[in-house]
Amino acid sequence: MNRWATTCLALVATLVLSAGAHAQGIQTGIIQGTVRDSEGLVLPGATVAVSSPALQGTRTTQSDGNGVFVIRGLPPGEYRVNLELSGFGSAERTVVVELGRSSDVNATLAVAGIQEAVTVTAETASVVTATTGGANYTYEMIDRLPTPRTLSGIAALAPGLTENTPNAGQVTISGGFAYDNVFLIDGVDVNDNLFGTANNLFIEDAIEETQVLTSGISAEYGRFSGGVVNAISKSGGNTFSGSFRTNLTNTAWRTENPLEIEQGTTRPDTLNQTHEGTFGGPIIRDALWFFAAGRWADTTTSTPLPETGVQFAGSNQNRRLEFKGTGTAAQNHTFTASYLRNQTEAVRVPFSFSIDPRVAESPTFPNDRIMASYRGVLGPRLFTELQVSRKQFGFRDTGGTGGDLALNSPIIGLFSVPLSHYNAPYFDATDPEDRNNHQVAASLSYFLTTPNLGSHDFKVGGELFNTARTGGNSQSPTNFVWIADYKTNDAGAPVYDAQGRLIPTFIPDVNEYENWLPERNAQIDIRTLSFFVQDRWAAGQHWSFDIGARYERVRSEATGGIVGVDTDTFVPRLAASYDPLGDGRFVLQGTYAHYSGKYSESQFANNTTVGNPSALYATYVGPAGEGLDFAPGFNPANYEIYSAEFPTANIFFRPGLSSPITREFTASAGGQSDAATGSSRSSSGT
Repeated sequence: MNRWATTCLALVATLVLSAGAHAQGIQTGIIQGTVRDSEGLVLPGATVAVSSPALQGTRTTQSDGNGVFVIRGLPPGEYRVNLELSGFGSAERTVVVELGRSSDVNATLAVAGIQEAVTVTAETASVVTATTGGANYTYEMIDRLPTPRTLSGIAALAPGLTENTPNAGQVTISGGFAYDNVFLIDGVDVNDNLFGTANNLFIEDAIEETQVLTSGISAEYGRFSGGVVNAISKSGGNTFSGSFRTNLTNTAWRTENPLEIEQGTTRPDTLNQTHEGTFGGPIIRDALWFFAAGRWADTTTSTPLPETGVQFAGSNQNRRLEFKGTGTAAQNHTFTASYLRNQTEAVRVPFSFSIDPRVAESPTFPNDRIMASYRGVLGPRLFTELQVSRKQFGFRDTGGTGGDLALNSPIIGLFSVPLSHYNAPYFDATDPEDRNNHQVAASLSYFLTTPNLGSHDFKVGGELFNTARTGGNSQSPTNFVWIADYKTNDAGAPVYDAQGRLIPTFIPDVNEYENWLPERNAQIDIRTLSFFVQDRWAAGQHWSFDIGARYERVRSEATGGIVGVDTDTFVPRLAASYDPLGDGRFVLQGTYAHYSGKYSESQFANNTTVGNPSALYATYVGPAGEGLDFAPGFNPANYEIYSAEFPTANIFFRPGLSSPITREFTASAGGQSDAATGSSRSSSGT
């Protein structure tokens, strides 16, 4: 924590007036606008007050010398905006603040004594004026749609995104790599360290809003080359509210597959229930709110294993609990803390090509996230945000135990039979694995008024993000995996021995073994230290600019003092908007951005023993035979080594190896009734 604290103090103490993309908080939104009189002249000193059921208390500010105002750090929700100035009438607007976006509220105040007709309507952030591409989805919207309520399922609704990816739970954004996006929940990075999917650190009914960013993305976001999926959970409020939901599934409700029909198998009629509940409300009105949620799922499945057709009964027990508290200790100073625990216990076979019920395992997957944050107004023009977080994900009891080379080693069929796994569980239950991260992020925002160069909403910040993976990735409890086909009859069906086990066959110069040599408890840490600067420049009635940059310094260290990453990257983010009429009805825009991809252990741990064990490969040269009691087949002395892998000795990274850089260009023209857009995107990297 000393290093965390030092970094936080350094970030908070640094205030650099430079450039960046539109300055909004990752987990909040902004209301901004310009106040004018009936002749179109700007009105400095107008008081702007905003209130909402999503906000504790009321936030106020004043328009600057250019008539511009900005109110930051607003939780998503519907807001009432009151604008008034001595000598002028008042105005009232209602606007919807979306997660991570800015909402424009421009008002005209008439001279006192002239009655102004005010129409109060709910408005959302203007798609026309926003330079960031993507979409926002609220809980109410998703609740009405026939779509998965996972983060990837919600994100798939956004344009420019597809779920046609190598692994389930991944998404491809604007043609980027499926593993190279960022998933955030309450500001916590919940990405799996290897596959880039989102850990299930959410309860579907507790997700308040999800934002998908696909182009023109702020410099506040980093460590991706595709896009960002950003979600926030509910926070309670000044009134008590809650929900309860039950989801029902049953394997008997689906038609049997051809193999089940051929064997006359009937799936058991078992009703699976998943329950979700939420509840939140005030402890102290406008000062302290709580929110709690839970998810309980017990599911069983009955599936025929390939080749053998044996009906396998699997199960999954999942328990999720979430707690969140929001408090305003003093006006304009808000603290938030949240915790979610996701615990899974399963009975399963490890692979889609596992054909033997004896390979079943009973793993558990401890998974949690914790976050604490502070948002505060430090002065009339100064706003700050600070957040610390941690995510943990582990594998326990995954694989088998025991040291008998015949009975406890997994066997892979490969040559004369389809790819198949049988005999014993794969992996080693006594070699746990952890995929964790921790993060510290801080930022300062400053609103600068100039008489000739317009108004600038500056933001500067940074983060320290550390991913850690621990484990040797043992492939077998015996350290051996035998490559041997199982015996079949003339019809090609498996033959079993007297104990009902598949019979491995051993043929000289055909069979092989893999001898894995893992280093237990090996660990790699990849640290990304980032700084960003950004400016929302309102340059008069027609022009506005988002100008920004991000610097990322990445270093890694693994067991044995091995260095895998040592790079520095600078990525600009630029955007410009031109409003020829000055009323927001028609806007021309262009953006140019670089995105630097994440540094995943799946690539940058290849020269370490972390999850990447050394291995020997050998060919069988003993006598022919068959069966689990055929001793020569399980004797390593009857094999000749033909290849070996030692990651720390024969895998090297090219000096300066870095993650890919995505270069993005967009151009658009939009109006109230019709729009035409176009964009191009390219990638390059070493």
